[in-house]
Amino acid sequence: MTTNNNIAEDVPPDAGALAESLRDFGYTLPTAIADLIDNSLTAGAKHIEIQIQHGQDSPYIALIDDGSGMPEMTLVEAMRMGSGGPKAQRSEKDLGRFGLGLKTASLSQGRCVTVITRTAADPKPSVRCWDIDHIAQSGKWQLLNQSTKIADQYLERISNKPGTAVIIEKLDRPAFVNAQPHRAHEVWTTVSISVRQHISMVFHRFISDGVVIQLGSTAIDAWDPFIEKLSTRRPPENLSLNGESITVTPFILPHHSKLTNDAHDRASGPNGWNAHQGFYIYRCRRLIVAGAWLNLPFKKDEHLKLARIMVDIPNGMDADWNLNVMKSHVAVPAPLRDDFVRIAEDVRRHAGNVYRYRGEAVAPTNAPPEKYLWRRANVNKGIRYQIDKTHPVVRALLHAGGEHEKILKKLLELIEKTLPIASILQENAKAIDGAVTVDEECIGDLVELAAISIKFYVESGKSPRQARALVLSSQPMSLHREKISELLDSN
Repeated sequence: MTTNNNIAEDVPPDAGALAESLRDFGYTLPTAIADLIDNSLTAGAKHIEIQIQHGQDSPYIALIDDGSGMPEMTLVEAMRMGSGGPKAQRSEKDLGRFGLGLKTASLSQGRCVTVITRTAADPKPSVRCWDIDHIAQSGKWQLLNQSTKIADQYLERISNKPGTAVIIEKLDRPAFVNAQPHRAHEVWTTVSISVRQHISMVFHRFISDGVVIQLGSTAIDAWDPFIEKLSTRRPPENLSLNGESITVTPFILPHHSKLTNDAHDRASGPNGWNAHQGFYIYRCRRLIVAGAWLNLPFKKDEHLKLARIMVDIPNGMDADWNLNVMKSHVAVPAPLRDDFVRIAEDVRRHAGNVYRYRGEAVAPTNAPPEKYLWRRANVNKGIRYQIDKTHPVVRALLHAGGEHEKILKKLLELIEKTLPIASILQENAKAIDGAVTVDEECIGDLVELAAISIKFYVESGKSPRQARALVLSSQPMSLHREKISELLDSN
């Protein structure tokens, strides 16, 4: 009988299969680029350039920064899968987490990633490259030490000053790579907008502090989710967990009547007002969660959309918050749940009060006036209330063409003349419902009217965005702006 004294044996993973698996963490193009920007900011970069060459036979993505760069051996270690894992000591400004982001984010979009880097002390740049096809062919984790033909063009840029360039090739995941030729421009436009919006949101605090992040030749503006100059900022609270501090700062955003149409649209964020309510979790000032009630017993609701709460956590609490590899999900630690529930309930209550106050009388003077169906007119016999023919929906219906125009005009005049003002004045004031509102069951009718009106203005020469903004700025559409927009988009 043979006795085996070994209690363990090496079973290395299949290099090619594992490399393919590492591509499927769930990154999108915007989240992958954001992970690369994390590395640039950790290296102290003040200028980050994103280039996406989408209209070529060999499309590629490049990110170039002016950070401190890496010595050659640091680069080799940075290219190692799982370098500097979650238990490694990190500086308080380090945006990394698992030591996977550079590799998994890059390879999630293409099968080859080259990194070119140089420090101020290095005479020339260092280069390393992961190529999935080479790994599969060799069956080994062989890190190449030369650049590709496409990456060669960035060698000179990094040779002149410190910095790092990451070049992703053999793209097979971005939507623009697989788009049909006749839809290529449309798809690229959608992709570039989503990248710009995501970067604007995730890194808004860095951009506001002077970091320049540009997509192509155009710098990306910061998106301020809290509209700090106009919102009500409630007193911040400092909470403690395991000896480290968490700062929670609640904001109640202003009622839409206090915002211009452009400001209102911008404040809605990439996913809309309702989606962006709740907690905003920042790790080292980098946005991780852009509005959520997390693992707390709350649901998102229309009348709570003005509640946004800033939470700053340090990178030493990653495990406590269950931070995932892509730095896109967290959960409130059990010792903090009661405090977060208390804060959320307070903010939700105040936000609901602001939402229910319609504020027509206090609209800011620099905002375009909201259009109402009725207007007050002075006539010879006194005061008369007339339907405003310049109301966007009324105007669209009156000028849309067809036999109904004359009939509709006569009907509106008949409604004006027969409005029973005398009878209304005899009613008890408290019995009159003076709220400008529309029942939920009427939303479908408003959507239909809005669609017809928007079509009219587009055919008259306005852009779809301008047409929608015009129609939805008029009552009663403005009272259900977000709901109508969602239904218009889903139709």
